[in-house]
Amino acid sequence: MTKDIGRLLNSSVPARPAPAQGGEGRELQVDPGELKRLAGPAKETEGDMRSAVHKMVPDSEQGARALGREWSTTARLTELTTGWETALKGLAGQVGDVGPKLAKTAGNHMLVEAINRQAMQGISSMLGD
Repeated sequence: MTKDIGRLLNSSVPARPAPAQGGEGRELQVDPGELKRLAGPAKETEGDMRSAVHKMVPDSEQGARALGREWSTTARLTELTTGWETALKGLAGQVGDVGPKLAKTAGNHMLVEAINRQAMQGISSMLGD
């Protein structure tokens, strides 16, 4: 069947295209089930990160207050806490966003596979295979 499709499209085209290459020349394989499986833990990790940040901020603020206003370290510790809080919340959001993207990628991959299968069946049917 593949030979007939290659002939139909263009006789100079190889019967089977080269597989997609990942890093270092390795073949890229997509497992939609695995992508879907990883979507949940990404969201859970976001929650864990947000929870840890929520716990860290009061402890850091308490430490800054304990130093007293006369210490220059107090203001700096408060600034650092705010900076880390902002950065870690942003990172948590990015980690959480990965989950839906993984699930969507899995769905798109399965859809493309189904469309390709139907197209190949149609071409094969037209060629009388």
